[in-house]
Amino acid sequence: MVSGTVLAVLLCVQLAYVVPTVVARSQGAIVALQHGEQDRVQAALPFAVFGDGAADAGLLSEALLSIELTRDQERLLVIDPRVPHTAVDAGEGRGQAIDWTLRTPEGTVQARGWLDLSGPHRAMIVDALSLSVFALFASLAGALVALLGMHRHFLRPLANLVEALRDSRERSDGQVFEPTDLSRTGDLSPLVIEFSNLIDAQRKAARQVKVKQQYLEFAAHNDPLTHLPNRLRFEETLRDTVREAVSGGLGFAVFLVDLDNFKFFNDQYGHLIGDKMVTEVGNRLKSMMRNIDLVARLDGDEFVVIQKDVKDRVIASDIAARLMAVVTTPYEYRGFTLKTAVSVGISCFPLDVHSHQDEEMLGEEIVNNAAVALQEAKSSGKNQAQLFSESMRSRLTARIRLEQDLKLALSDGQFEVWYQPKVNIHTREVTGAEALVRWRHPVNGFISPEIFVPVAEEAGMIIELGEWILRTACRQTHELQQRGYPHLNVAVNISAVQFTDGNLLPMVSRALADTSLEPGYLELEITESAVMHDPEEVIHSLHELSRFGMRLAIDDFGTGYSSLAYLKRFPVDTLKIDRAFITDISSDNDDVAIVEAVLGLGKHFNMKVVAEGVEDEEQLQFLRSQGCDLAQGYYISKPMAFEPYAEWLARWPHGVQDGRDRAEPGEGQPGDNVVALQLQRRARG
Repeated sequence: MVSGTVLAVLLCVQLAYVVPTVVARSQGAIVALQHGEQDRVQAALPFAVFGDGAADAGLLSEALLSIELTRDQERLLVIDPRVPHTAVDAGEGRGQAIDWTLRTPEGTVQARGWLDLSGPHRAMIVDALSLSVFALFASLAGALVALLGMHRHFLRPLANLVEALRDSRERSDGQVFEPTDLSRTGDLSPLVIEFSNLIDAQRKAARQVKVKQQYLEFAAHNDPLTHLPNRLRFEETLRDTVREAVSGGLGFAVFLVDLDNFKFFNDQYGHLIGDKMVTEVGNRLKSMMRNIDLVARLDGDEFVVIQKDVKDRVIASDIAARLMAVVTTPYEYRGFTLKTAVSVGISCFPLDVHSHQDEEMLGEEIVNNAAVALQEAKSSGKNQAQLFSESMRSRLTARIRLEQDLKLALSDGQFEVWYQPKVNIHTREVTGAEALVRWRHPVNGFISPEIFVPVAEEAGMIIELGEWILRTACRQTHELQQRGYPHLNVAVNISAVQFTDGNLLPMVSRALADTSLEPGYLELEITESAVMHDPEEVIHSLHELSRFGMRLAIDDFGTGYSSLAYLKRFPVDTLKIDRAFITDISSDNDDVAIVEAVLGLGKHFNMKVVAEGVEDEEQLQFLRSQGCDLAQGYYISKPMAFEPYAEWLARWPHGVQDGRDRAEPGEGQPGDNVVALQLQRRARG
């Protein structure tokens, strides 16, 4: 088989040389024939007599079958040997056509000849056969040499090696199989030594494989960054711990430790320092635990601790306090003083589980309970530890059910848009209303927006819900305009999630186009905290909305963090004073000062000011005297559904605005005095 392979390879290699060689020789012979015939015709052309068939036929030869001569596209001569020694007008060439340019005393002549290539072709065939036969014999010789060399340098030494190994095993009283008929010539001791070296190398390789297997086993059960046990190892240890606790009547506690605001930490210091912080936290947690306990890393910034022999919640709380104290201690790294805050969720076994379950379900339940406690710690302000309680489970279950009901409410049309009117304080005319969402639950009745709106934001449903509210408010307001209130406007609240989504302007423009409401009759209310979250991006987005023609309002102004440096750059049309400053305005001088200040800002920046939460005539008159523009509250009307709102508009004694902004003539504007007083104080300071 080997010799056959060698024969085939050698033959293919030689044929790869023979074929191009034969082709090259044949082409060279054809080129030489062409040049020879051209030279012969060039030499005979001066002696040719055009028109004399016998003389002209001398231009032909055995190789040149036919010839045609032309000058300036005029045919001079055509010789076709089909009729011997005869010039014909339409000769048909045979063989291979070739074109020449020949010189005569009268000038150049274009010649086309037809060559007979049978001679070069026969020579090529003979050449190919001879070279192929030589290649075959050479390949046979090479295969024979390869066979002899293999026998001498491979087969015979291998047989001797086998015999030497058999002799070695016989001398060591080992079991020897039936010998093979091989020769015993030659000294094979070097091969035996080499074979022993190969065996040693194989043993070393086996040890390396074992080390790699151990590493893979470690990597499968340990975190690559902190080298702490990972989730898989934790789950295995948890099952064993639950089994021991159930059989021995013991207790243990699970602590879920999560780094607070770790994403911000990574963004501020970089991922390298973030990884160092995670490693440091893991090392500190591990330093506090005994060998029988477990510290594992579950996720990027989440660790879990299994502490055995924890008998009650008091001990668990003490352990959590020590964990937090150790983890939150600052440490130095590359000139940075790093300090982190952590939230801890605690669940105790068997106090926080239902003991009638199987072991696997018990382990899952205690971890879930710790996760619930951790979520409670996060939602209660972070940087604290929380013990699991059934009330937490109830709240979590209620939240999950609320989230599921929200998804159904969107598809089943359980939401309604209600309207709370706003009036011009000076004329008492209705200018519009604020659109408020209401959820009419089929079982629980009306659910407060303060309950379901935060859940919708966290669950990612606020975008869809907010678009539905906007479209409904625009459609119904346009319907009221068609009923005879052409200048009625509507204000729609925009959540921070919608504002930072990046799709707010296209969504609003589609809603306006689909409902035929003019942009000037839509006011978007944005909370102060959302505005100050990313001021530069907010400024860009607000200007886009303003250029589209919509009015913009800052809701709950004064309750969050404000920057007047940014406020003057916002294209805002309206400031809404939060109801917290209106409630006690008749008796609280601090609220009076705040309201006057906001009114002064509104006047200075040419913004309208709306007072929310107006509850009585005294508050309304006070706001009127201070120059407030619009009022909204229960004194005017509670929020109403669409049809009651339309009926209320018809009953309102002061009517609906006709599009002109009007104020009481001669009415004082204390806001001007406030600004003037502030300027005087700055000048004196």
